[in-house]
Amino acid sequence: MRFAVTLGLTVLCGASAASALFASIAAAQALPAKPIRFVGIATPGSPSDIIGRALGEPLSRRLGQQIIVDNRPGAGGTIAAGVVARSEPDGTTLLLTTSAQTGMPWMYGNLGFHPIADFSGVAALAELPNVLVVPPQRGWNALRDMIDAAKAKPGSLNFGSGGTGSGTHLCAEKLMLAAGIRANHVPYKGTSEGVIEVIAGRLDWFYAPAAGVVSLVRDGKLKALAVSTRARMPLLPDVQTVAEAGLNDAEYVFWIGLLAPRRTPRAAIDALNTETLGALRLPEMRERLRQLGAEPLAMKPDEFDAFIAADTESTGRIVKAAGIRPQ
Repeated sequence: MRFAVTLGLTVLCGASAASALFASIAAAQALPAKPIRFVGIATPGSPSDIIGRALGEPLSRRLGQQIIVDNRPGAGGTIAAGVVARSEPDGTTLLLTTSAQTGMPWMYGNLGFHPIADFSGVAALAELPNVLVVPPQRGWNALRDMIDAAKAKPGSLNFGSGGTGSGTHLCAEKLMLAAGIRANHVPYKGTSEGVIEVIAGRLDWFYAPAAGVVSLVRDGKLKALAVSTRARMPLLPDVQTVAEAGLNDAEYVFWIGLLAPRRTPRAAIDALNTETLGALRLPEMRERLRQLGAEPLAMKPDEFDAFIAADTESTGRIVKAAGIRPQ
């Protein structure tokens, strides 16, 4: 019996190794033999940058090709998107983007490319809760306290975001629509700059991706009032969801993913998807995502395209309802 079990495990391990080898061979055949560049829409140290760099090492091993992260922040992500849209569609230049991608069609005109139609989904990487953080010195202990302060003096509060039309901006706008409040928007190039302003007390609130604020909340430098997701975060189990705080229409999914220029060969996209999903299943990547408060998203390219299309429509409703002006 022991021999049979050992033999069975050997066969299974051999089959798994052979499958991985064949996948790597397929990827090598589908992609040019040169470094792969992730062009990031956000600043270094942002959640998408952290996850992109964490993915780069195991994905590089699987593909046998170097992966470089090239941050091109600014203009709501359209600078990076433009670089990728105009690049050679061979699978070696990918856009490391976020849910901000779905705001671009509604926020910007005359880009010279279409932020949805000119891209193909490669792989969704992860979804993260956004955490609404405020300065501890404000004395707000619940989301209702902040909402009451905003209603008591309309237009007196200031909130930050990682840029006009960014995921952090859209998440905040959705919350304000649900709560029936308005505040003054202060856009930054990235999340970290705005979070620093909240810690200093110069900004009243910021709806930041969890990865950038969990440790600051635990250290008492920030006060967390709510998370944007349906369920509470394991890393901040005492922080209510927006629904628990009484806002049933304020949930928001902040996602991170990889896109390719639309004309990229399907074989290259499929190979990249297979290897990326394989890397995301590795224990080291699952643990890294857990540390960031993120959950992996496993989608085939067509599923990711459909997901982006639906999210783009949802984002359009937020932009119109909030009266956000196109740039």
